[in-house]
Amino acid sequence: MGRSVTDIAILLGVLQSPFGEVIGHDLPNDYTQFLDPNALDGAVIGRDVRFFDYSYYGSGIPGDELTVAFAENALSVMESLGATVVDVDTGDVFAYNGDEFTALLYEFRAQIADYLATLTHTDMRTLADLIAFNDAHCVQEMPYYDQDVFLLSEQFPGYPDDPAYIAARTHARTAARSGIDSVINSGVDAIVAPHLTNSTGPAVSGYPNLSLPVGIRDNGRPAGMLMYSTFLHEPQLIGFGYALEQALNVRQQPQFLGSIIPIPNGGFCTGQPRQPQVFTAGGRLPRIF
Repeated sequence: MGRSVTDIAILLGVLQSPFGEVIGHDLPNDYTQFLDPNALDGAVIGRDVRFFDYSYYGSGIPGDELTVAFAENALSVMESLGATVVDVDTGDVFAYNGDEFTALLYEFRAQIADYLATLTHTDMRTLADLIAFNDAHCVQEMPYYDQDVFLLSEQFPGYPDDPAYIAARTHARTAARSGIDSVINSGVDAIVAPHLTNSTGPAVSGYPNLSLPVGIRDNGRPAGMLMYSTFLHEPQLIGFGYALEQALNVRQQPQFLGSIIPIPNGGFCTGQPRQPQVFTAGGRLPRIF
């Protein structure tokens, strides 16, 4: 996360820590070398058609349907920079997102315990500990969201050997990767989609995915576009994203209003009235530990 693609390029050079499938591959020491304003000239960009249909995978958040129009405009700008835009289809995300969630439930329960084991300033050691803590401090910890995913994940022991986990993870990753790889192998350099809620494909694949603002709505919220590709194609995405960013120049400085707009209390705590929660600038957000 950064203010600009330049920030992301700098950050990626600092954060890279080869593990898993990345081991053995030569990685750039400095990703800022790929910040090229002409990177889109001659590039082939795939328009992931399913996600440009808001009825297929829209977020349901009022105003988000406008994101599609902003993304279409960004594609026109990419064409003006020398890119060729073609319609592509990375597959039906609903064919594997259920398995993705199943794998998440297995992994989260085990891996949150692995993380907690590294902490020395708390006696929280398991997901069950966190659930109990949240229940005991409901007003502070759950003003807006319940812990339904925590509770569900607690029912999924067996990572990493449970056959159900292995099958779900294998199917989700294989389907997601094959959808992206088939497009890239056809001669497409990168794939784009409006940034609604559709980051599932590249996330499940473990492939790079760049999100950048391509417009600002009337309410001040940015409209984003995703740009993704296959394994270790971060350099290409940084170049394409930088070129588009320089042409659009849509980023606005934050206003620092002094407080977060009040959001009604979700009413998840028994006996507690629904109260607006406002955190003022300089104030401390509630902490778990």
